[in-house]
Amino acid sequence: MYQIDQDKLQVLRDYTPRTRTDESLMKAAVAIILRDTDNGAEMLLMQRAFHPKDPWSGQMAFPGGKIDPTDASPKAAAIREAYEEVGVELKAEDFVCRLDDLYGLKANQTFSVHISCYVFKPQRELVLQANEEVADMLWLPISHLNDQSNAHDYFHPKDSSLSMPAVMINEAKSQILWGLSLRMLITLYRILGVPMSALSEEQKAQLDQMEQRELSKETLEMVKQAVNRR
Repeated sequence: MYQIDQDKLQVLRDYTPRTRTDESLMKAAVAIILRDTDNGAEMLLMQRAFHPKDPWSGQMAFPGGKIDPTDASPKAAAIREAYEEVGVELKAEDFVCRLDDLYGLKANQTFSVHISCYVFKPQRELVLQANEEVADMLWLPISHLNDQSNAHDYFHPKDSSLSMPAVMINEAKSQILWGLSLRMLITLYRILGVPMSALSEEQKAQLDQMEQRELSKETLEMVKQAVNRR
């Protein structure tokens, strides 16, 4: 059983993230919300609502979304999105650290999305309330990624030529952790020194290199349309 105690929280607070300024079609921010339970530490995940014109339809993700011009900062955007999507009002004392900036796949030498990721650990019970953008929510044990039986091979839903390592959460609900969300957790687990045996070191390196792979023209157009709608 793994708990995120004060020593681990301090390790996170001491982390210096890698921030980046490469050009991208969209800038977004997400919140990784942690909690400790009697059965170990857990993190809040949501499944996006199913929509045929959304390239991220039905995908597992952390609360978050596009940074609006009215947001004071990427962190403020993550806090706003967490409240809008899952009803969690994050406070200043809940903030733990920022993780490395990540980018989505490339398209004509431009990244599809630039993600800023922030970690929070509220010390109170949270009441969740999903909005229309969320199909499901769950608290996933951190230990789930340390179970090799949860390893899964995944193909990009809009480009079957792009295969990548992933982690199965719930097959019946098509809940698979992959892509940027999984890459964020690789960083988080590395900082904390938490084992992640669902992925080999080779697979983690493969995911780290995903930024260099190109989107198909069809997928690029879908991403552009989705960005314009948000």
